[in-house]
Amino acid sequence: MSITKILTKKDADAEDQIASVKEVVASARNAYGNTDTVIEAPMVGTAHGTMSFVHLEAASQVEILRGAVATIKAEAVEFVELNPGASLNKKVEELLAINPFFASVGNGTKFEYI
Repeated sequence: MSITKILTKKDADAEDQIASVKEVVASARNAYGNTDTVIEAPMVGTAHGTMSFVHLEAASQVEILRGAVATIKAEAVEFVELNPGASLNKKVEELLAINPFFASVGNGTKFEYI
């Protein structure tokens, strides 16, 4: 299943969505060849301050990933339109494999008391 379908599935549990996205990203990173590369989690602005993406709850991560996947799609389409003969799927694979949000998906912090 595609990341877009996973993230837009109605009434889906956010933690299940994150787990499914993590599987797709692992496959893309493996195919791209950067599985062992450490990509730091980005900082994100929240209503209560700035914090690392990995500290967000699953539902908040899903919201951010929806925007990130739309950006990847737009960048890949633009690249292919400007570079005849380029592979859309290969460009998506590359952008997905190096994206810090997707590289950090599933590496969440479990808060015991809050």
